Amino acid sequence: MTQPDMTPIGVIESYFQRPLEPSALKTYFAHVAEDEWIDFAKHYLALMQDAFAPQFLRPREPTDTTLRLYFEPRLAHDWESAVVSRYAHTPLLGLSARPPDAAELSRCAVSKLLDPLKKHLLLADSVYVRDSFYYCFDAVADSVSRSRWRSDPNVASLVGDSIHSIKGWLPILIELRELIESRALVFMPYYLTPSFPYGANAPAVARHFKRLRVRRDPDAGPPPAPPTIDFGLLTAQLRGDAPWPQQPADVPAGQFSTDDALTAWINARILDLDPVFPSAAMSGWASNLYFDDGPDALDVTSDLISVSLLPFGGTEGIGLDALLSMRRNEQVFAEVQRIVAGCKTHLESNIDATATRAMTTALCRTYLQDRLAEHERKSVLRVLKYVDEKPVAGIVLSLAVGAALAVAGGPAAVGVIAGALLTPQVARAVQRKTDPAQRAFGHLQALL
Repeated sequence: MTQPDMTPIGVIESYFQRPLEPSALKTYFAHVAEDEWIDFAKHYLALMQDAFAPQFLRPREPTDTTLRLYFEPRLAHDWESAVVSRYAHTPLLGLSARPPDAAELSRCAVSKLLDPLKKHLLLADSVYVRDSFYYCFDAVADSVSRSRWRSDPNVASLVGDSIHSIKGWLPILIELRELIESRALVFMPYYLTPSFPYGANAPAVARHFKRLRVRRDPDAGPPPAPPTIDFGLLTAQLRGDAPWPQQPADVPAGQFSTDDALTAWINARILDLDPVFPSAAMSGWASNLYFDDGPDALDVTSDLISVSLLPFGGTEGIGLDALLSMRRNEQVFAEVQRIVAGCKTHLESNIDATATRAMTTALCRTYLQDRLAEHERKSVLRVLKYVDEKPVAGIVLSLAVGAALAVAGGPAAVGVIAGALLTPQVARAVQRKTDPAQRAFGHLQALL
């Protein structure tokens, strides 16, 4: 039996048996009855509980080197602060999951909502964020009775607000369809995090504390220590005989809750995902943690701010169409990931807190130019060596590229290869047309 597509778009389309497209928003979805939306909410919850994890949370194989970035939902306050300080509020990441008014949801507006995640989407194979679509109607899915909701004005108001939010999310999902269906952007139900709903005291988290170790980095300051768990108190809390601790008050700027950071890190590791943190300080603290599979085990700990310093997109940001064009071809995107990761490392090694955007842009541009020149030199030598060893294949290759260049450039391109001989200049043209790395460099240079 075919597994259902466990994305918001897949669940919507399978339930309503309608394609989620702009024309259907007014002709069909605008007229779905309230009771039907309640049934859909409960269906969505039941389906996600059963089928999301097998599709999106499979254990990582030893040879799997994909980067699956995880934005911990319990850090919603920290995400909100970090996002608002550099971007604008977005329902994709932060406290409120309520979408903007539908009248404001042009493709450009939806692109802006994605801004805090775009540079991570240049690096990661997948980005896991809270399923904010579901978060808008979770109370309806969990507790509203289809037959009685109209009798209570408070519940009726809750249902009306939730349905309004569902409809507000539909245009966002349409614009993000390509990222969602390709599994680049994953809407993960918050209740599937191992710490839900008890935080660091959750049994699924607490049992991993014995595996926890700390890297002994002399430059990292005092190492973090796992919290001491009172298992007697935990048992009483689970029975309901003792209260759960109150949420801590907001911490001063530059500080963070080590309990939250620890829990977020452990959640990610249990799920075989790579944690992202709202600040460099929190990320630096958590990067000293590891499980007992060794301090050199493959793991990636990153943060929102350092990735946002990459100058791609300039002051306007990366356009949604530009992002999608880089991800459509797997080979090209693999090169984009490699180049962006190298550029990030280069910037971190050569700038400090006083660096301006102009400085980081110039440094990044020079890095791309140097790497591209090095790549072109090696690539052209490989092509010429191939032709030298197999002259007939070289003539065929030259003719094939000539046809491609003629389509792109007209008579001038034909003249370049009139003799059907593969010169270094034509070899370079071959690479620019066919080499994924060349295309990746071109995409990234355009963003500067």
